[in-house]
Amino acid sequence: MTTIQVHSPPANFSASHALLGRLYLEHRAFLRRLLLGQAIPPRDVEDVLQEVFITAWRRLSCLVTPEQARPWLLVIGLNHARNYRKLLRYEREVLAGSTEDLPEQEDTTSPETLLQAVYGMFRLKRFLAKLSHRIRAAVLPYLEGRSIPEIAASLGIKAKAVHSRLHLARARLEMLSLA
Repeated sequence: MTTIQVHSPPANFSASHALLGRLYLEHRAFLRRLLLGQAIPPRDVEDVLQEVFITAWRRLSCLVTPEQARPWLLVIGLNHARNYRKLLRYEREVLAGSTEDLPEQEDTTSPETLLQAVYGMFRLKRFLAKLSHRIRAAVLPYLEGRSIPEIAASLGIKAKAVHSRLHLARARLEMLSLA
């Protein structure tokens, strides 16, 4: 049994602080297992767990009774896990440092590889020319590596519209590759 040292609460300590502390102590292990089960990498579980409790703190007035806390926290945890997985799809790792730090590599590009790359670029250019200007306006920045929210902001449309235009482009590409 672990003993917890009791300190006198600060002057601005309220009943909601005490309730949140109780929720944290009672449900932290449960939520941690939940997040690990939702395919959150162990290195990020603590961060997502803290976000869950920040959301719980902001919405503490929605909690009717402390007995209903576990299902309430479960829903918050599942939503944060889903949001984490969604955001993870759009993250790109950036190599830290400069190119001088990397070891030099020999140029081993064969003529066949170069020819395939040129032919692939030709096919991509032809595919983009067949797309409507509205779809092409979303596809080109996406191919350049811009995120969907950035594309939506630059085009002045919703992110869902960008998603649907990219989906249409992928469907068109599949249709052309089958032909």
